[in-house]
Order: sequence, then C-alpha cells, then structure tokens
Amino acid sequence: QWSVKSLLREWVHSATYRQSSVLTPQKREKDPFNTLLSRGPRFRLSAEQIRDQALAVSGLLNDTLGGPSVMPRQPEGIWQVVYSDMYWEAKKESDRYRRGLYTVWRRTSPYPSFVHFDAGDRTVCLLERRRSNTPLQALTLLNDEVYAEAALAFAGRLLRELPEAPAEERFERAVRIALSRSPTEEER
Repeated sequence: QWSVKSLLREWVHSATYRQSSVLTPQKREKDPFNTLLSRGPRFRLSAEQIRDQALAVSGLLNDTLGGPSVMPRQPEGIWQVVYSDMYWEAKKESDRYRRGLYTVWRRTSPYPSFVHFDAGDRTVCLLERRRSNTPLQALTLLNDEVYAEAALAFAGRLLRELPEAPAEERFERAVRIALSRSPTEEER
C-alpha cells in the first residue's frame, strides 16, 4: 500500500536481513557468490558510517536533519588554505557530533579520518569505493580526537547506566550496545 515504513519494517524483520555473515563450507558450496543472499555482507562500514557508529554508541550522535555543514575537531594545521583567509573552526556545541554526511569537505584538504577509511577525494565521481585495510586506520581509531572523545563518552555512559555494577556486567552491557550481541566466552 505504498508505505515505506511498512516496507522497511518487513525488510528488517526478515530472516535474510538478520542472518549471520559467517561463511560456512555449506554456504560457500551452495551459494559461492551470495546470489541467493545466503549470508550477510562482510564489508566494513564506509568512512562516514564508522564515525557515525562511534558517536551513536557513545551517545553523542546529533541526528538533526538538514542545515549547514559542520566542522568537527581535527588535528591542528591540516586545513590550511594558502590562497584565501578561510580556516577550520571546530564547533564547540553538539553540532560537531552531527552525522558524517554534514562534515565540511574540501578537495584540497579533506577531513583526514574519512581519507584514511577510503572516502573518495571528490575530484571524480566514484561508482564504488575501494576498501583497504591499513595500519593508518587503526591509528586513526586510537588517536583521532573524535574517536577518543567518543570512547570517553561511551565509558561515561556505562558508568551512568550501571553505577554500582561489577566490571563483568559493564563489559556485557558494552558489548551489547556496541555489537548488538552478547560477548563470546573467548571475549569474556
């Protein structure tokens, strides 16, 4: 009946949408190219989605729709425009936690976190983003101000939600929030 909400609900509740991305020998033999949708995708999130997920898990994400682009924090001196008086002015309020879609992008000096996670440089139209796995990505997650701030906010969230709980219970809750599942025995 042309209800987008109803259609999305049907997709999300379907067995296909909820299945694991684990590739078993049986699935590989029966559906090697995943044409039958026998498993979920095994690809990393896009650069913008990685940032958005970190902010969402931490409770910092500002999901306001529309409006002007924003300048979240980034390392000093990266955004230098020698031929004009433009400068990067990081927002102080919750606007800096807006979705990655709203981040200011300049071709001559792109947002570093997005570049490390293979966002296009926007000089040409891309049909498909390349996917790499480099040490620079791990270093970005460890050292970028946005991810450090999100990690602190996530810890604060756990302490607020479970102030008197033992560490094991907090760990269980952290895994549930971040991964939408319980931790495995090995993770425990």
